[in-house]
Amino acid sequence: LGLPALREAIAGHYRERFGVDLSPERVVVTPGASGALMLALAATTDPGDRWLMPDPTYPSNRHLVRAFEGRVEGLPVSAAQAYQPTAEQVAAAWGERTRGLMVASPSNPTGTLIAPAQLSALAATVRARRGVLIVDEIYQGLTYGVEASTALQHFDDAIVINSFSK
Repeated sequence: LGLPALREAIAGHYRERFGVDLSPERVVVTPGASGALMLALAATTDPGDRWLMPDPTYPSNRHLVRAFEGRVEGLPVSAAQAYQPTAEQVAAAWGERTRGLMVASPSNPTGTLIAPAQLSALAATVRARRGVLIVDEIYQGLTYGVEASTALQHFDDAIVINSFSK
């Protein structure tokens, strides 16, 4: 799971920067964000499960889901919605085999952020369906003129992927 001191320091970072009370026991240190995504999907995906994600999204995410025999349903997004899905899109696309929603903020490849109110609405939609929310925040420090935030401020049981490399 990683060195205890490092896990405590990461939890402390979230507490100091975002006011999130994150237990160090919830922090897992992996060799890179892709490794973290693989672990998260391995722990949450059964064969045939569907994952919703914006289209466009980071291309490798689809392959990571497929590695566990899951399926991806792309949610078409446009500039009008900052290339991020809406809670209404997620609710309309959610089906019996839907396991969760995977988003990124800032997004790769578009660089757009999910506004805090929008993230809260997405989290509430996923929570109401007892789904899993995975938020890729590896570009979290690359915001300009807007304060960075974390999904953990809106959905305390979200799986947040972050990285030191960006």
